[in-house]
Amino acid sequence: MVEIFSGHPMMMRLLDASEEEKSLCVAPALAIAEAQAAMCLDRRLWRHVLGFPGLRALPLTDEDALDVGEIAAPRIQNHPVHKALIGPLMTAQVLHEARTMKALIVTRVPEAYGSHDDVAVQLIQ
Repeated sequence: MVEIFSGHPMMMRLLDASEEEKSLCVAPALAIAEAQAAMCLDRRLWRHVLGFPGLRALPLTDEDALDVGEIAAPRIQNHPVHKALIGPLMTAQVLHEARTMKALIVTRVPEAYGSHDDVAVQLIQ
């Protein structure tokens, strides 16, 4: 996604080919989320790019999320810095949903949600 926004020639050729229905370009939901976290772009730019005729955003269904979690597990479990249950995208989604639903976050890792005073967090042990 970052390369699309930077106008990378190969990505532009792939998008052109997808508009001519010679191929299909897809953007998985987490790729979009990671790119937005890295670039902090205006949503209007995203709407423009995600509106390209040959580009499809792929939602993350519950089954897909389970598959992704299984793939990510070894990387998280053996990573020297990142720990399971406190990934930035996961915590951001939990915060977003809690705000939207005006809900309480119940967690064993309350520090993951620090500095977000607009959301209540309950420690479980």
